[in-house]
Amino acid sequence: MRCYDSEPDQIVARTSRRDKWVGVHIDPHHDHQTGFLFLVGASGWQYDAISYDDDNEDDTWNGVWESGATVDAQGWSAEYRIPFHVLRFAQKDAYTWGINVQRSILRKEERLHWILNPKGQSGWVSRYGHIEGIRDVAPARALEVLPFTVGRSTFGEDNADKLFGTAGLDLRYGITPNISLNAAVNPNFGQVEADPAVLNLSVFETFFDERRPFFVEGNTLFRSPNPDIAGIDGPAQFFYSRRIGRRPGRFDLPDGYEDVNRPDATTILTASKLSGKTAKGTSFGVLQALTSAEDARIEDEETGQRRNFRVEPTTHYFAGRLQQTVHTNSSLGATLTAVNGQDFGGAYTGSIDGTLKWKENAYRIFTRLAASSAKGDDGRRGGYEVVTYFSKFSGNLGGQIYYEIQQPWKLARRSGFNLNAWSQWNNDSEKLSRGINFNSWHYLHNYWGFNFGINRDLEAEDDLETRGGPVMISPAGFSYWSNMNTDSRKVVSFWSGYSGDWQADALGHRRSFNLGAKFRPASNIEFSLSPSFTTQNRFAQWVDNIDDDGDEQDDRYIFGELDSRVLDLTLRGQVAFSNTLTLQAYLQSFATTGDYSNFKELARARSYEFTPYDYQGDNPDFENRSLHGNLVLRWEYNPGSTLFLVWSPSRSASPDVGDPDFRALRGVRKSFSDAGNNVFFIKLNYWSHI
Repeated sequence: MRCYDSEPDQIVARTSRRDKWVGVHIDPHHDHQTGFLFLVGASGWQYDAISYDDDNEDDTWNGVWESGATVDAQGWSAEYRIPFHVLRFAQKDAYTWGINVQRSILRKEERLHWILNPKGQSGWVSRYGHIEGIRDVAPARALEVLPFTVGRSTFGEDNADKLFGTAGLDLRYGITPNISLNAAVNPNFGQVEADPAVLNLSVFETFFDERRPFFVEGNTLFRSPNPDIAGIDGPAQFFYSRRIGRRPGRFDLPDGYEDVNRPDATTILTASKLSGKTAKGTSFGVLQALTSAEDARIEDEETGQRRNFRVEPTTHYFAGRLQQTVHTNSSLGATLTAVNGQDFGGAYTGSIDGTLKWKENAYRIFTRLAASSAKGDDGRRGGYEVVTYFSKFSGNLGGQIYYEIQQPWKLARRSGFNLNAWSQWNNDSEKLSRGINFNSWHYLHNYWGFNFGINRDLEAEDDLETRGGPVMISPAGFSYWSNMNTDSRKVVSFWSGYSGDWQADALGHRRSFNLGAKFRPASNIEFSLSPSFTTQNRFAQWVDNIDDDGDEQDDRYIFGELDSRVLDLTLRGQVAFSNTLTLQAYLQSFATTGDYSNFKELARARSYEFTPYDYQGDNPDFENRSLHGNLVLRWEYNPGSTLFLVWSPSRSASPDVGDPDFRALRGVRKSFSDAGNNVFFIKLNYWSHI
């Protein structure tokens, strides 16, 4: 590709993905729904991704391909070498492939398409141009082999120094040109970057991004289509792969015992995945994994006696999905998941769904019927879901009311205005959420941007807050946000944000501030600093459920007024010595405090009224701080073959709770001197294909 430039001296070949680039999009199945994206920057950096469901993109996929780039007096140019086994297309006598080409000129904030995707119109893959008459091409049925070895040493004050070494094998075999089998022998599913620390006092677990290569590749197939309706949560995702291999803890510790030591992760014994797409447009994926039993070392709080206790049983995980393309851009799908293990009841989910698009994707209907069944201590329980969404995604009037100014005007280059309303309820006709929202965004002439919005949340009913108890009222209130960012093309750029909420009758509030700065002192160096501070006061935060009469049924639902603070300081940096040799750094210092007072119990179901309660349980106040990060040297010494050298420090402390003053700032400062662990590991893999 030749990229002419009238000002070639303005081409700064940065070794980061904010540089100018050129990209090719290929739809080898010619299904108008899926494809592959390959970008190359002027410095030669690579970026790839998978396109799915016509409009969506997943950049966690990584293919093994080669490219080169050079800058000259006429601009710059790029060359690609993409092996057929990367594209995985089915055998035919003659092929028609979808294709599009893009180019980005960063200094002009300009993006060019070979096939134009009109402003205000939905659809992306379905708008590709065509390459016709491809003949005498044989798709590759390659066997990709990735042996690896890992060495790890842990140094810390809490435990003796540990040395660990292992080796294993990942492989991918093309059963047919467009159907592949992924498998692992003694798999190493460790991830390089640590998860961020968060404060979560809700009924739901924290969801983290998947970064482990085995689960990342092809995971788009297991995602339920998202109707993307503003103000309304999309359909639930049935498959959350981070639960496979998570820190063991399915079984609670016996009363009177405390945890002394337990493994950081559950060992994954085997894992395999079969995925592909048939010539008739049927996509499918099947994944299974087996994890081992794990024990924790526990201690009797009275006698100090220690023993091993099983906290995680041997467990089998399964996920499968089928999706059939119909009428070019529409689809039908089905999903099934299962978890089974020793000494606990299995859990199952299943669903069928359909997405209908017409009039050049402007109109869509998504519908799904789903059911679940899980066995707990109180027997087997289940539920079902029926959802239908209608949306219109082109023009100025849609499934939400929005107006977008797509041409420059007096205030900005582009602007958008949205008005949304929603209402959700469950099978018992309980109104779970009701509200209205207005928001607006603007991309200014000087390349700055800002947005703001406000929600009016009406009184609703909460069927989860009492953790298995009665439904209670969720008071009406407001929530709001605003964000601003400077020109991201500059050597130094900044951003800031402010958000919050408050409940009616002064029942509670939250305020959150965040700032950020990014510095690019050289074409190969980039680092950022982003502090944030959140303060909140809740009139009724759940504390405990109490069984007064010993009938194993909760009788009292205890809440308290909560005053909490969270301070988060995150640093990131990268030095690119070349396109294949980088040094990346990530560090997060996190501190949070929480003080409970005025304990109370829910007066009656379907209310937000409380009566004072003399709570004698464990003190729920908390003061926690942590510091963790990674320093990673990554060298791709051959295409697909990498060497990692990693240092991962981890510190944490939960000091005795003191006076309810502002302790978060002090916590961040002390997090750098707390006792903790330092983990060093080296990982070497070698990619080859046959």
